[in-house]
Amino acid sequence: MLRTRASGFTLVELLIGLGIAALLMVLALPSFALWIADSQIRAAAESIATGLRYAQGEAIKRNSQVAFTIDPTTGTGGWTTTLVMDGSTLQGAAFAEGAGKVKPTAVPLGSTTVTFTGLGQIGPNAVGATLTEVDLTSSTGIAGTRDLNVLVGGGASGVAGQGNRTGIKICDPKWPATDPKGCPG
Repeated sequence: MLRTRASGFTLVELLIGLGIAALLMVLALPSFALWIADSQIRAAAESIATGLRYAQGEAIKRNSQVAFTIDPTTGTGGWTTTLVMDGSTLQGAAFAEGAGKVKPTAVPLGSTTVTFTGLGQIGPNAVGATLTEVDLTSSTGIAGTRDLNVLVGGGASGVAGQGNRTGIKICDPKWPATDPKGCPG
């Protein structure tokens, strides 16, 4: 009689394979957590920049003042755009939609609104200081996250000689100011 060996894995081979897979997962987990935190910061920055550009475009299209207002509450905050003349909401987003663990900080402190005129320029707010920058950091406490800033009209420090600049830019404060990815002075 011929004996044939059954194909498959032995219990020892299966346990060794599972041990190696578990070790690889443990080694990859910190990098994965950092990647998730960086992705959430990037999502929040893109959302804010998109909202600012939308508000500016709507102000030009409607030839009327449009306000962009940010709620910097971590996890539950977001932004809205409103038509200044009647207060109607045009568009909005919540940070819980992909950026729930991001801590936005409005600059100057206490400012939450920027108003665009019918020409797309930054105009005076009805109440409070004009928002010039939003600094985004992770609220998870993971070391090494890539913080980003969203600048409105040149940011908090502004750029000398730019006047009423209306650019909207996402920048990385870790890069030098001379680099296109960096934040100005």
